[in-house]
Amino acid sequence: MTGRRPTPTETTRGFQPAARRRNRIAAGVLLAAMAIGGNTYLYATLDDSEPVVQVVQDVPAGERLTGDMLRTVDVDADPTVNLVPGSQLDALVGTHAKVRLVAGSLVTAESVQPGPLVGDGNAVVAIQINEGALPIGLRERVPVTLVIPSIADQDASDPATVPGRVVGLPRPTDSALGVESLSVEVSVAHAATVAAADDVRVVLMEPGADPADGADEP
Repeated sequence: MTGRRPTPTETTRGFQPAARRRNRIAAGVLLAAMAIGGNTYLYATLDDSEPVVQVVQDVPAGERLTGDMLRTVDVDADPTVNLVPGSQLDALVGTHAKVRLVAGSLVTAESVQPGPLVGDGNAVVAIQINEGALPIGLRERVPVTLVIPSIADQDASDPATVPGRVVGLPRPTDSALGVESLSVEVSVAHAATVAAADDVRVVLMEPGADPADGADEP
């Protein structure tokens, strides 16, 4: 005997997905919709980025900026961050770094200035300091007082202290004694005294003060 052939209605019912399979299909559709929405939001966020100026190499404080030191990059930064817009890149060429600019960092308006760091009537002197003798917190553009004990002992009329300002971070020297070189801006009147001193101590002053502005007077 041959079996009964299924009716068209029974055949159609046999291909209907189970309830569990329907739930999986619905979940897949939902995940796809979420992925599309996430990509749409991401692209919308990228559209808010603006070109700003970035340095592509380390620039010491006081260095004159050239075109090959700068480029523009698109970033999505908070409006309160005072970054230099990319449209002003050409205007930065010829200015001077007020502080050390690290390669890859974004340029702010406060990190550059039109003229050189050394003011009129001042000079930059490199002094040798024993490693570990520099005060904590020393950085570029901070005011310091240079104490020269040997001069104070020899002649009380010579200045025992000289006001100045750091213009370059300490750099190791070739000496095996652990001596570092520190560049300091002082008045021209005191430059020879500081350069000739064998023993100079560095005192970090209050950040708000700037003794180099009145360095002509001891």
